[in-house]
Amino acid sequence: MKKAIAVLLILMLIGGLVLTGCGKTDDTQKQQEEVPAEPDAEKQEPIKAALVLSGGLGDRSFYDSSHEGFERAENELGIEGSVLECKNDPSLYQDQLIQASENAQVVVVVGYEFYDVVQEVAPEYPEVNYIYLDNVIEGIDNLTCITYLENEGTFLAGALAAMLTQETSIEGINEAKIIGMVGGVDLPVIRNFQIGYEEGAKYVDEEVRVETIYAGDFEDPAKGKECALALYSKGADIVFHAAGKTGEGVFEAAKDVKAYAIGVDTDQRYINPDVIVASMIKGVGLSVFETIKKIQDGTFQPGKVIYYGINEDGVDIGYGTPDMKQIVPEEIKDKIEEIKAKVKSGEIQVPTAK
Repeated sequence: MKKAIAVLLILMLIGGLVLTGCGKTDDTQKQQEEVPAEPDAEKQEPIKAALVLSGGLGDRSFYDSSHEGFERAENELGIEGSVLECKNDPSLYQDQLIQASENAQVVVVVGYEFYDVVQEVAPEYPEVNYIYLDNVIEGIDNLTCITYLENEGTFLAGALAAMLTQETSIEGINEAKIIGMVGGVDLPVIRNFQIGYEEGAKYVDEEVRVETIYAGDFEDPAKGKECALALYSKGADIVFHAAGKTGEGVFEAAKDVKAYAIGVDTDQRYINPDVIVASMIKGVGLSVFETIKKIQDGTFQPGKVIYYGINEDGVDIGYGTPDMKQIVPEEIKDKIEEIKAKVKSGEIQVPTAK
């Protein structure tokens, strides 16, 4: 009897332990369900960036090209962007740059007019990354400069113009071996365009004469047209421009005299494909996008000078879209590609003026 009672007690004890264990499991599960999930790691805040222009959008050239790269960064990288235009008002240069610096982590600065201002402002905002296009300033830790080997691109443009000016079977091409160039403001960067253009023409034919006129302005199409008409009157049948919005006047002049022009910075053939035979494309937008991407990726090294030439896809020749009537013969395009390959390999060394 005692043995039976003992066995019964043991079974009761075991049963109690099992029930207790189950209860604890249920309670633990309930507690686990009630404990809030660990919050996800905080998402990285988007980079706030500003594009500050000494001039304004709508030039269909340098400013617009920088904006294209900036917009691409907004769309593909998710940056929060703002654009500040100074409209060539010197009284706004410092104010707009300071405003951008107080509200953005990255400030893209476009315009030679900022050369002195950015050197004053950048040290006052050491936490801001400044990207200054088309100029070289060294010695400021948070100021990165992007400069372009436009002389390599205009070497191709000069070679193209020198070959095309001898294609007298094309309507509008005369017998004279004369080509022209309209520069904007007489600056080292525009001189760099000029020397490449001249050397490219000379590489093809030393008898080709290059006539150049500086308009003294990047925002005056009427002045650009006046300069181009003067060059066409000298016998040029192709005029290249490195003059920003002023260059639109070159296209108007080419249309009026039934001659030809070469665009700059972006592929400008769409403006008037009947007279614009090609463009010397400058990868301004590409450089803006790639630099902002490096900042976002954490691979950016501030305070340096970044160079964009043929090997970096920083300069090239564009002939418009496939649906446009092509004025440049395929044989000339092929020869330009051969010359381009020689520049890329270093076989051709293009002189520089900056």
